[in-house]
Amino acid sequence: MTITERLKGSLICGAIGDSLGGYYEGRDSVDELLFDFDWSVSDDTQMTLATCEAIYNTNSVDPANIANRFLYWFNSRRLTGLGSSTLKALRELQVGGHWALVGRSGEYAAGNGAAMRIAPLAFKKDIDRLTIKDICSITHKNDEAYVGALAIYYSIKYAIENRWSGDNTLISKIVDLLPDTRVRDRLIELDELKDASIQDISDKYKSTGYVVDSVPLSVFAAQKIGSMNFQDIITDLIKIGGDTDTVCSMTGQIIGSLKGTEVVPDVWMTKYNSLDVTDLIDNIVCSWVL
Repeated sequence: MTITERLKGSLICGAIGDSLGGYYEGRDSVDELLFDFDWSVSDDTQMTLATCEAIYNTNSVDPANIANRFLYWFNSRRLTGLGSSTLKALRELQVGGHWALVGRSGEYAAGNGAAMRIAPLAFKKDIDRLTIKDICSITHKNDEAYVGALAIYYSIKYAIENRWSGDNTLISKIVDLLPDTRVRDRLIELDELKDASIQDISDKYKSTGYVVDSVPLSVFAAQKIGSMNFQDIITDLIKIGGDTDTVCSMTGQIIGSLKGTEVVPDVWMTKYNSLDVTDLIDNIVCSWVL
């Protein structure tokens, strides 16, 4: 599979997870799921695509360019469902704030906003950790938020470089690459339960706006793709409840980077094709520069 096929898979599966999860976001749990509604994406996909637009046709990855693209989308009213940390940063960018100074710091900055949009960086060559941290800090100046983004980045990197084949070893492969944080601790905890199903762990591990809850759950769910299909993984995550758009989007990004779009059921692909971002995703994929 080519790198562009993997990128397309990551973006499409991420958008599908966002659309499906967004419809059920915030519910404590969901017993019966229906997918025949008007799909739409939220900031999970929108911020990811804004990141893509800032870097897709260039060899360089510049935090200033990414921040400017975020601001362009914000001023164009193309962002929906923004978290408080991201909203703070965008409002300060709007009045001339510097990208390195506007992000929220402290424990309230330990949200999912950096992790949910980091995927495109995994498809670029020679990205160092400092660059990743700078891009996270545009909105989230918090070590947990950064390490959560790093976990998604390495998960996708291992998929596209064939260092992970889709079995339940993804957590064990990436965990030693991460600094000592609560995100890492949670990943270790979930790795010990790697043979458990998503439903088995649902009482204790739910997705929330806290990155420690959502990123490890996303990686745990993604590594089920060797024994489950994409539809059932997303369905099980939605049934847990909570921040379902983000956790389903991140899970989709990882799975899509490994499997491409072949995992997407035809009925879901038809619904995806009705989204307003399909042409943009096609353009990004066609113009991508490593």
